[in-house]
Amino acid sequence: MPSSKSRNSPFDTQNERGGDRLLQIEAVYDRVPVGLCYLNRDGIFVTVNDQLSRMLDVSSDHAVGRSVEDVVPDHAALLRASLIAALKEKPIPDHTMQRGAETLMISAAPVTNDLGEVAGISVAYTNITTMTKISERLAEIEQRTTYALESAGQWIWDMNIATNRVWRSPQYRTLLGLDPASPAAENVAWDIVHPDDKARTIQAFEDVVSGRKPHFEAVYRVPRGNGGEAWILSRGKIVEYGHDGSPLRLLATSVDISSQKQIEEELSSNVRLRMELEQKLLEANRKLKKLSESDHLTSLPNRRKFSRLLKREYERASDHGQPLALLMIDIDYFKAYNDVYGHLAGDRCLVQVGRVLSKVIGKGTGVVARFGGEEFAALLPGASIDEAADIATTLLEAVAGLHLDQEDVPAGRTSVSIGISALAQLPAATQDGADALVNLADRALYEAKRAGRGRVRVWGSFSTD
Repeated sequence: MPSSKSRNSPFDTQNERGGDRLLQIEAVYDRVPVGLCYLNRDGIFVTVNDQLSRMLDVSSDHAVGRSVEDVVPDHAALLRASLIAALKEKPIPDHTMQRGAETLMISAAPVTNDLGEVAGISVAYTNITTMTKISERLAEIEQRTTYALESAGQWIWDMNIATNRVWRSPQYRTLLGLDPASPAAENVAWDIVHPDDKARTIQAFEDVVSGRKPHFEAVYRVPRGNGGEAWILSRGKIVEYGHDGSPLRLLATSVDISSQKQIEEELSSNVRLRMELEQKLLEANRKLKKLSESDHLTSLPNRRKFSRLLKREYERASDHGQPLALLMIDIDYFKAYNDVYGHLAGDRCLVQVGRVLSKVIGKGTGVVARFGGEEFAALLPGASIDEAADIATTLLEAVAGLHLDQEDVPAGRTSVSIGISALAQLPAATQDGADALVNLADRALYEAKRAGRGRVRVWGSFSTD
C-alpha cells in the first residue's frame, strides 16, 4: 500500500486539486442553459452536456462514441459541413433549425490540440424560440409601421439637440424619391430645409426648446430626388430632458403636403381671380348704374335718379318736419334756338346751362337734374320758400352771365324761367306726396312763362284764375 507520505506528496495534492477543478468544470458544463457538445475530427460525439440531452432527447451515454449520423440524423449534414469548414480553417456560419415548436440556433467553433491542429469542433445549441417570436413580432410591427408611414406619406425623425444631428426613418428617402443606397448626407439638422424657409423653421424649433411653445410645428420645402421641391409639414415635441431640465431630444413626424399646398395655391388663385372679377363686375355695375341714372348729354342726374332723390327727401322732411323746396327750370325759346343755330349748338346750350345750374345748386346741399328736353329740376333740402327764391334769382343771373346770344327773342340772349314749390304749401291731407310737389312747381313754371319768361314764380304767390 502506498505510504501516507506518498499520498501527501505535492504531486498527489496537485492531482487531487486538478480532479476537483475538473469536476467543477463538468458541473458547470452540465448546468449551463445552452446545449453543448464536442465532436472530434471524425464527427464522433466526445461529450454531450445535460442541457443538450434534454434538447435533442438523446442521452449522453447513447451519444458519446457514436457518429452524428447515428445520433442526430436530421441535421447531421449541417454538423458535417461545420466540421469540414473548421478542418479547412474557414469561418463556420451559424445555422437555425426547427425542432417541433422550438427554434434552435447552432453555433460551432474549432477546437485545437497542443500542436495547434484542429482536433474537432465545439458546438452550442441555443433555444431562440422566444427571441425569434419577438423578432418576428418586431418585424411585423416595423412592417406595419413602414406601410402606415409610407401610405400616409410620412416619416419619423429624431433630433439630438446637443449635437444638432438628426436621424430620419427610411421612408424619408423613399417618399422623396432619393436613392436609398446613397450615403446619408442629411444627418445635420435643418440642412435639407429650403433657404427661404430655414429661418422660420429654426424659430419654430427654438420656440419649443425655450418652452415658449409646447409643440414643434413648421411648414417648409425640401428637395426631391428629381430636382423638384416638396412642401413638408413637421410636428413634434421634446421627449427627453437632462438632469438640469435642458431638452435633449426632439421626436417628430413629417408629412408631404405638396398636393394640399398645390390645392391651397389653386384655391387661393381662384379666390383672387374671383375677387378681381367681382371687383370688375362691381365697378361695371357702378358705371352702368351711373349711366342709367345720368343724362348722357349733361352728365347730370336724369329724371329717374331725381325721382328717387325727391321721394327720399320728401319722406325725410315730412317725418322730421323739415323744409323742402323744389325748382322746375326751363330754357326759354329753346325750340327756336335749335331751329336757328342747329341741334349741335342746342346741345352745347343744354350742357352750358346744366353746368352753371349745377355750380350754383352744388354750393349747398341741393341737387339739379335734367328733367327732360330743355327742362331741369332742382331739389333744395332744408330750404324755405324765401331761400329757394333767392337761389332761383341767382340761377337767372348765372344763366344770363353765359351770354348765349339768341336772335328774335326779347332779351336777345338765352334765359330760363323758374317755378318754385315747397313742402309747407302742400295740404296736410294730400295723397300725392312728392308728385304733388312737382305738379305745383310745374304750374309755377307755367306762370313764369306766361308772365313773360326769364323770371321766377313761387306757387301761391300769384292768382290761379
